[in-house]
Amino acid sequence: MIKTFVLVSVFSAIAYANPCHENRAALDLGSGTTKAYVATVDTCEKKIVKVLFEDRLPLAFNEALEKSPTKEIPAATIQEYTPRIELLLQKVKTYNVKRINAVATSVFRVAKNGQAVARGISKKLEIPVEVISQEQEAELGYWSALAQRRITDTSNLIVWDIGGGSMQMYSREKGKVHIFEGNLASVTFKNQILQVLQFKDPKKESSPNPFARQREAALQLAKNHAYLNVPAYFKAKAPTARWVGVGGVISMSVQKQVQAGGSEFTQSALEETLKNRSQLKDSEIESEYRISDISNLALVLGYMKALKIEKVETAQASLGQGLIFKSLK
Repeated sequence: MIKTFVLVSVFSAIAYANPCHENRAALDLGSGTTKAYVATVDTCEKKIVKVLFEDRLPLAFNEALEKSPTKEIPAATIQEYTPRIELLLQKVKTYNVKRINAVATSVFRVAKNGQAVARGISKKLEIPVEVISQEQEAELGYWSALAQRRITDTSNLIVWDIGGGSMQMYSREKGKVHIFEGNLASVTFKNQILQVLQFKDPKKESSPNPFARQREAALQLAKNHAYLNVPAYFKAKAPTARWVGVGGVISMSVQKQVQAGGSEFTQSALEETLKNRSQLKDSEIESEYRISDISNLALVLGYMKALKIEKVETAQASLGQGLIFKSLK
C-alpha cells in the first residue's frame, strides 16, 4: 500500500511539473553592497514566477578605493571580501539553479585594477563575472524596477538608481532611450562634504557625521551638481514624470530613514528627516552604512529640489533581478 502511494506521488509530480519553469540566479557586485537574487522563472511566458532567495552584504569596495593612494582596490580588501562572496554563492547554489550570472559595477570600472579583480573573483567563484558599462547598469536598473513594481505603462517613467559609486537615470519615450550617467553617488558625495565643507581628508576620515551645521551647504552641493550635469531632457520631464528609485541609496537607505517599510517618499518628508537626522553622531545611527546614510538624504533631497521632483516611488530591486528579467524578454 505504501509503495503504491509513493509511486503514485512520484508519477503525479512528474505529470504536473512545469517544463517551462527553472531556477535562475544573479549576483550584483556593487560598489558598496554585493547582492544575490534567486528566482523561479517561466521561460515560456517570459516572467519571474517566484522569488526564492535574496540577500545583500555590505562590502565597501568603493570606500576602500577612495582611500587608496594608487587608485586600486587594495589586496587586503579583496582577501577579506572574496570569502564572504563565496559563502553567499554557496547559499545561492542550494536552490538548484540552472544558470548563474554575475555583474560588477562602478568601482570595478573606475579602479585601475578593477577588471583584474573581477577576473580574480570570477576564477575563485567559478562563474562568469562581467564588468558592465554605466549604460548597461542604467538599463538593468530600469528592468529591475519594471520587474519589482510590475510596471506596464512606461511612457512617463524615469528610473533613478544611486549606488556607492555612480548614479543613473533611465527613460524610454517613443522608442528612444534617454540615459543620465552621473559620477556623484553615496561615497563620493559623502567625501565631498568631508573635503569641501569640513576641510577634512577623506583618505583619513570616513564619516562626516554629524553635519547639521553644513546641512544647507551639503544640499547646495547636490543641487549644483544636478543643475550642471543632468541633461535637459530629464530636467524638462522631471516635475511631471513618475519617478521610481532603485539601488541601495534611494530604495534602501533613504526609504528606510524616511518611512521604514514604505514604498515611496515625498520631498517634504525627506526634508524633515534630514533636518532631524543630520544632528546624529555615528554612535547614534543604527546602520551598517552609518557613515553615508545621512549624507544620502542630502544627496537625494538636493537633486529632488533642483529637478522639482515632489515624490519618488521605491523598488527594492537589485540589478540581478533586472538581469534575469531582461534575459527572459
